[in-house]
Amino acid sequence: MGVRDALAHLASGAVAPVFAVAGGGAREAVAELALSPSVELVDSPAAASVLLVAGFLPSDLHTPLAALHDAMPDPRCTVSWPLGSDHGSMPLSSSRLRIGPDDEPVQAVTRAYRALLSGVVATEPPIQPDVDPNPWRGVGPYGQGGRGMTGGTPYGRPMAELGPDRDGLRLDVLPLSIGPFFPRFPAGLILDVVMAGDLVIEGRVADSPFGGGEWRPPVGPFVRALSEPVPVAEIELARARQHLRWASDALITQGLPAFAMRVRRLAVTLTPGHASSVRALSRRLRLLRVPQWSGAGVGRIAPELLTGLALGPVSRAAGLGEDARAADPAYAELGFEPIVARDGDAAARWDVRLAEAAQSLELAARARGQRTGGVGIVEGPRGRLGPDDSPFQRLQSLLPDLLAGLEWGDAVTALASLDLDPEEAGTVAARPSRAEAA
Repeated sequence: MGVRDALAHLASGAVAPVFAVAGGGAREAVAELALSPSVELVDSPAAASVLLVAGFLPSDLHTPLAALHDAMPDPRCTVSWPLGSDHGSMPLSSSRLRIGPDDEPVQAVTRAYRALLSGVVATEPPIQPDVDPNPWRGVGPYGQGGRGMTGGTPYGRPMAELGPDRDGLRLDVLPLSIGPFFPRFPAGLILDVVMAGDLVIEGRVADSPFGGGEWRPPVGPFVRALSEPVPVAEIELARARQHLRWASDALITQGLPAFAMRVRRLAVTLTPGHASSVRALSRRLRLLRVPQWSGAGVGRIAPELLTGLALGPVSRAAGLGEDARAADPAYAELGFEPIVARDGDAAARWDVRLAEAAQSLELAARARGQRTGGVGIVEGPRGRLGPDDSPFQRLQSLLPDLLAGLEWGDAVTALASLDLDPEEAGTVAARPSRAEAA
């Protein structure tokens, strides 16, 4: 055995570095995969050997996925995890491995990693052609593709140009597109910003790529409740799990991955009897002042901007009691009242979601035969869901004013606190009809 083979053999026993793309219907499954000690979900393709593509990806995301694949160093391989969806004609190597419905995902990923390092599976070649994404060579007086000494897109990367600053100066400003696979955002979310240093001058979130009708997603309890009655206990348990998954992702954003894993394990094992565990989690976070240090005063939205938008915890954190459950007789029997806060910032959204998670478990524990839904509107974990109507779409118009003037770290904290979900737009559009539900 040569030195190279010996090193590959030793490396194959290490934790598999995986960059995971959680497409439609896959976010929960990928979050559970991260709980395994045999897999490390890394934040950069440059640190990964395995690209895991889970769930459904719209065709608009195929080219960015190919660029992500080519950013991985050799040796590299792709593992496909359809989770009941059809990926379609994805721009990935034909030699990619696939996790079948009877396979154990962690074992399949680690097998692929070991086969790659041992040479059983060959490293995948680049997908995209080796050409510049934009013509720039020789353009402009200095050949860098811009005007004067600034601007241009050499190798597809924009250079800074001079632009007006809020202080009346002219500083370097840089346009950037972040996403659709930035690990702190859900897959499919694309943030277009203009930066001056670490300050956001302009920012907007692009339309959801999941809303084009390509996808027929697995239908969860909230979407089912649009067209048929669903047990209150099932709805509320799903709501509590989503709030805890959000808290886990937000803790990773704040640099607390070990704490995030504990919260993620709680979300996976959650039952109606765990309300006290959620309240204990909330108390510990307040004691550590995690929401306050990162979110106090950050991403504040005035209540007058939110009135009538029914954005769930975002609206209720600003003092608005908008909640479709308040008008539901089944919830009235259970003594339901909306939980509200006043500050309207990222810290208040933390408080509301954790309080709602505990409240949802208590409602699920008290619910006996109560059912809700079937009237075309349901209170989802992010706000009101209706026919062709999702919180993501209603929130988009508020984001440019929210982001302008924030430092980059605060902008990420603010966006994470909103729990944006591009997938939701496609889920609602693909809801089952009453006839299908019957």
